[in-house]
Amino acid sequence: MTEEIRRAVIKAISEKFGLPVYGQGVPQGGKRPCFTVEITGLKQKRLLGRRATRKVNIDIRYFCGEAKAVSAEGLAAAEGLYEALCIIGTDEKFAASGMKHEKTADGVKVTAEYEYHIIFDEEDTGLMERLEYNGKEAVGYETEGDIQQGTAE
Repeated sequence: MTEEIRRAVIKAISEKFGLPVYGQGVPQGGKRPCFTVEITGLKQKRLLGRRATRKVNIDIRYFCGEAKAVSAEGLAAAEGLYEALCIIGTDEKFAASGMKHEKTADGVKVTAEYEYHIIFDEEDTGLMERLEYNGKEAVGYETEGDIQQGTAE
């Protein structure tokens, strides 16, 4: 699911801006202006039963084309990213539960957080075996049709 969210982020950025979007970093000789998308964190919180919630943090960096226009160009890119990343995905939609941006030396960095729920597969556990204590079966278990009675001593 995390990889699906990352791909949806890349697709949304590519459709909105039409600029190159790289995975981890700008490769040597990469064209600027461009974007990079990186998963920076994943948290899981256990809920009741077999359910859990996961939060994935994704950093999107925009690298400006010209050093002179970093502030204006970076702010415009950040505003566009807020619009493009609010709701992502085609088959399954994901809404950002939080977004923020900060200015960098060569552009802007936007952090988006997406939250989703999962259900774990149920484990097939065998039946409990009889409890033995000091070589004897514990009191309260059926033995050949009779239930053993315990005595307090």
